[in-house]
Amino acid sequence: MLTKNFDLLEFEGQWLASFGRPEKNLKVIVFGNSGNGKTDFVVQMAKYLTRFGKVYYNSFEEGMSATLQEAFVRHNMMDVHGSLILGDKECYDTMFQRMGKRNSPKFCIVDSLDYMNFTAEQYKELVAAYGHKSFIFISWSAGRHPKTQAAKDIEYMVDIKIRVNEYKAYPRSRFGGNQPFVIWPEYWERKRQEAERAAEEAANTQAA
Repeated sequence: MLTKNFDLLEFEGQWLASFGRPEKNLKVIVFGNSGNGKTDFVVQMAKYLTRFGKVYYNSFEEGMSATLQEAFVRHNMMDVHGSLILGDKECYDTMFQRMGKRNSPKFCIVDSLDYMNFTAEQYKELVAAYGHKSFIFISWSAGRHPKTQAAKDIEYMVDIKIRVNEYKAYPRSRFGGNQPFVIWPEYWERKRQEAERAAEEAANTQAA
């Protein structure tokens, strides 16, 4: 065990700071309330992962929607169109078969667990059949945890758990890192400037 070599994804920059150096068969769950940046974060992750292999993004919840299209445009996904496969509401069986084909993607993104009614048993089946591949699952949330029991069960089985809130991703990764990932830097810069103005106005009021 001490001499075994593991195949790692050599993340860099902010990705390394947040998620460490994951194994090439990593399992991830991303959860958060609507409107907080889940889709934008996962699109960014999909684009970054194309550096390491082909990515399959199964948009089961939204399909080929205007919302997803806008996210793809924001993050210049045309730059990686040859390395990204977009699934339009593909069911579990279709997804399972796709991952078993010759030259199939190394990374599979499921959006979302809840809309697909994905089960913990299906998770185990996927991992058992394709243990050398990586899976990223998107989930709705209730508070600070995934919403459904299946998603909660899967949360315990994955390597990286990522809670998205107000355009930041907060990881718990067994590979290290664990620094918050800023999804929308302009939003947080605007918040910082607003806070500075408010503090300055408060100081001026006290001085008067």
